[in-house]
Amino acid sequence: MSSVLLVRDADLSRLLDDGYDVVVQAGHLIVRHIPYVTGARTVEYGFLAYPVTVSGDQVVSDTDHRIWFGGSAPCDEHGRRLPMVNDEVRVIADGVQADFMLSSKPAPSGYSDQYAKVTAYARMIADQAQALNPAVTATPGAAWQDVEADSPFAYRDTATSRAGLAAVHRRFRGHRIAIIGLGGTGSYILDQIAKTEVDSILLIDGDCLDNHNAFRAPGAASLEVLRERPNKAAHFASVYSQMHRGITAYEHYLDEDTLEVLSGATFVFLASDDALSKQPIMDWLEAYDVPFIDVGLGVEEIDGKLTGLLRVSTSLPGRRAQARHRIPAPAPERDDYGRNIQTADLNALNALLAVDRWKRYLGVYADATDETFATYSLVTNEIANEDLP
Repeated sequence: MSSVLLVRDADLSRLLDDGYDVVVQAGHLIVRHIPYVTGARTVEYGFLAYPVTVSGDQVVSDTDHRIWFGGSAPCDEHGRRLPMVNDEVRVIADGVQADFMLSSKPAPSGYSDQYAKVTAYARMIADQAQALNPAVTATPGAAWQDVEADSPFAYRDTATSRAGLAAVHRRFRGHRIAIIGLGGTGSYILDQIAKTEVDSILLIDGDCLDNHNAFRAPGAASLEVLRERPNKAAHFASVYSQMHRGITAYEHYLDEDTLEVLSGATFVFLASDDALSKQPIMDWLEAYDVPFIDVGLGVEEIDGKLTGLLRVSTSLPGRRAQARHRIPAPAPERDDYGRNIQTADLNALNALLAVDRWKRYLGVYADATDETFATYSLVTNEIANEDLP
């Protein structure tokens, strides 16, 4: 049985949060990847195990202070067998056998819980190994653990569980996000959304990833990747799918004939530079009552310094006119994409303002403004919230 079961046990979930590689298998709790010292004073990895019974959401220990060890006899840093080690074989499953029983009972009442028991034995063994090699660890991290079948993540989110925010973050579940435009701000929006428990993230962009995109996007694209000029949506889907399992790419621009690709989206981020293409997209989203946020970035050089505004316009059901009033109309005679100044920090800030507004809309963050329009002024370092009457 995988480590997924342990998430529901409040006591043993702490082991996962600490980064222990823990599973339940054949009626035993097994803690793998425990570094120990052999009689030859080399460092190897073994496992700890003891019998348990699964009762509902609880994993109940079937043993006292004792625990079993798989590997050769664990020793101290000088290669001397630890006094707590006893020869006692325990067959756990086919091909899985512990060869030693460890007994170290803290007086007078033993261990307070299973977390205390496991961490105490792991520390007594691993400390000896770390004396020889400080780099070894008994807590290899979440990457060694299984995740729930319904989790959108590729590995365990210990940041949320450690902070005790699992219930709050469950509000992301059931949401299907679309991000239109991955050049600058849109890629930073993805960087944040990929760290939430939304069901899916659809990336939409028909353009290629070029050098200028790499300098205003999160991460660091390699020269080899830039030489290949991959589609932006496909590139970022490949990168962030390593963390979030619900990411897909639509490698085309949207037009009036392809808007159905947005069907099923519960929230959309518009981060495209093309104001003309936004109009039919916004019409469609309003017709199907899909909430969305449109972001904008206007920066210019004056007297050798940059100044400008970042904009976040939020369009919600029943409040469409307020948002439309503050989204710039298309100006075909202007080449905004070619002339607009963009820098990575401002792209990132624009994205963070948009994502924070979305989280307030979901009720993840407290919200005392519920604004439909917000701007950040670069020259005054101020955020202004507005709403039309």
